[in-house]
Amino acid sequence: MSRLLTLVVALALAGCSTVAPVVTPEAPAEAASGDKADAPKPKPGDPKPYDEVITEDAESEEGLFMVHTIGDKLFFEIPDSLMSREMLAVSRISQTPANLSGFINAGSKTAEQVLAWERRGNRVLLRKKSYSNVADSSLAVSQSVRVNNFEPVVMAFDVAAISPDSMGVVIDVTDLYTNDVPAITGLPSFLRTQYKVRRLDAKRSFIDEARAFPLNVNVRHTMTYDAAEPPRPAAGTGTISMQMYQSMILLPEEPMMPRLADERVGWFSVSQIDFGSEAQKADEKTYIRRWRLEPTDPEAYARGQLVEPVKPIVYTLDPGTPERWRPYFCMGVEDWNRAFEAAGFKNAIRCEMPPAPGESTDFDPEDVRFSTVRYVANETRNATGPSV
Repeated sequence: MSRLLTLVVALALAGCSTVAPVVTPEAPAEAASGDKADAPKPKPGDPKPYDEVITEDAESEEGLFMVHTIGDKLFFEIPDSLMSREMLAVSRISQTPANLSGFINAGSKTAEQVLAWERRGNRVLLRKKSYSNVADSSLAVSQSVRVNNFEPVVMAFDVAAISPDSMGVVIDVTDLYTNDVPAITGLPSFLRTQYKVRRLDAKRSFIDEARAFPLNVNVRHTMTYDAAEPPRPAAGTGTISMQMYQSMILLPEEPMMPRLADERVGWFSVSQIDFGSEAQKADEKTYIRRWRLEPTDPEAYARGQLVEPVKPIVYTLDPGTPERWRPYFCMGVEDWNRAFEAAGFKNAIRCEMPPAPGESTDFDPEDVRFSTVRYVANETRNATGPSV
């Protein structure tokens, strides 16, 4: 404080022609005391000092945003630049109990949605975005679309602390992954009814790990439910436990050009209602789900020559795939190259073997960054191809 006051006095002397009075040694102490007395007292709910929240025993990872694990608690440190940025959230079952369902297995996707963080003073909201109903923003009807599609608040968080650079906030997100939050749950209502699920037991639900990567953050957590009639062989325990994997990935600010579906071809598709359509009605438009295949040489591609894509489609085999079947699974994946060649691409799709045990890798079958062929130990003979 004394250095600061000395600097202020020096600047004052440099800025005026009159002689400034000499500051006695007692003056800084009185000023400091006065400043402290005038400082506003913290109110209940105000953020705490950063080092009181993110303590020395925190295990931290830096990526899309910082994640801090302190004991049983999980904190996200979200920069202001990511507030209101749209993120794709994908919920998957990482581990499932035996006989839960013939069609829900480890790796099954239970939710896919667009979420966004929103700061309101000392609180941060997690909102679910929707594009089911749309209209061009230049049209008056877009205002009606907006006010008639109010975005739900999935959860609200108190700001626990401000980032050291004052450019972000720290929030405690433990409850998001240890409570029974409908938006990201792994147990749908029909299974709750079937197994007479009463509630989620918070004492037996916990966060297993949190990882941060450049464009995404992943959280693995265990959920345990009280159930009157759980599936065998858990009958008699009154318990259903499952492990969930939540992946949140930053979406590009400029989305890819959509492509309309053609009813003559069996595409996987997504539909939305366009209230600004020239059809003079609430016009349903259907778009195909597609890979972002872009030619490395657009001119050669336009001439009809086979070219490789900028980013090929890569499928990785599940580490639980029996070794003797792996070569044949990869043959099945890469056999699709013939179809892509008809579309002008060569080496468009490839299959990769899973990493060897103990091999250092970021690969995780549940991670949204990887496409995986899952091998399921289940008595139901079935195959599904869910996509994100």
